[in-house]
Amino acid sequence: MLNFGMIGCGSAAEIRGGLGINLSKKAKLIAVSDTDEKVMNSYADKFNIELRFSSGYELIEDPSVEAVYIAVPNVFHHPLTIAATSAGKHVLCEKPFGISVDENISMIESAKKNSVKLGVSYYRRFYESVQFAKKLIDKGEIGKITMGGLHATHFLGEFHTPETATRRWLIEKDKAGAGVFQRAGSHRIDLLVYLMGIPNEVFAYTDKIGEGYDVDDASVGLLRYESGAQAFIALHHTVKGSQTDWLEICGTEGRILLDPLDECVVIVESTKSKSKIFNMNIPESSTLPIIDNFVDSIELGDDIICPPENAIITNKIIYGGYESSMKGKPVKIEKY
Repeated sequence: MLNFGMIGCGSAAEIRGGLGINLSKKAKLIAVSDTDEKVMNSYADKFNIELRFSSGYELIEDPSVEAVYIAVPNVFHHPLTIAATSAGKHVLCEKPFGISVDENISMIESAKKNSVKLGVSYYRRFYESVQFAKKLIDKGEIGKITMGGLHATHFLGEFHTPETATRRWLIEKDKAGAGVFQRAGSHRIDLLVYLMGIPNEVFAYTDKIGEGYDVDDASVGLLRYESGAQAFIALHHTVKGSQTDWLEICGTEGRILLDPLDECVVIVESTKSKSKIFNMNIPESSTLPIIDNFVDSIELGDDIICPPENAIITNKIIYGGYESSMKGKPVKIEKY
């Protein structure tokens, strides 16, 4: 049983990592921290957690905490990860794993230097639907991969307009670091990396169409692979009244469509078999598998399915996209 401390008691704690830890039979949440004492006490009371800290750095120093789950605004991912790994704590960090590639490199190096595990909470890799798609791709069901794409439009909409946003920090550059290409893009671009591999270059347009945003709310991007394969990324916070969230991988012998992504529906069309629709199991907790995998990596030596070496590629695509939008030309993706 691995003792976790959680920094941040907001929505990510309630429905993501905190829920996964509380459901896990391999982990125990023994300490929490939040700068909002009311939020922290409400969460801690609900789950009977005695150790409470107003500062994440104080939580890190508690000797009973063996691993830290970081679920705070993006700009704090780096300093808290450095503090935790330097203190000899294992770290599971929420996406997008820092707000620059330079931050990512120092986070990885700190974990290696202090011989602790570092994971990134890209939990969609664990979806039964995604694992099924990966197995089909790896065994050649749709032939040689030629194209991929993703389209997501519903993430802020009516519920997160600038004047009513419950988590306004998501559209404030000084806290989030960037906008929709990073926020909605991070999980989905990670899946492109997981299913298609590492691209050679990225080109993107990252724009602000809505009013009141400090960050991009309308972004599209293109990826090019060494094999000649291509992928497109379409992400908007500007669409109201509808929900779109799908990811597609195409090959010389067919395609695999995950639509809707979070409902774990898989459509397979192939020259090798008739078109089929698979309704896979929707997980009780999206993060329970990632918590269990993270604990097993520490206690049993299992591979982390969401290692930071993969997460840094996702961030190179994201921040390379912002750079290309600014410069008006493609940016090379260097392997880590």
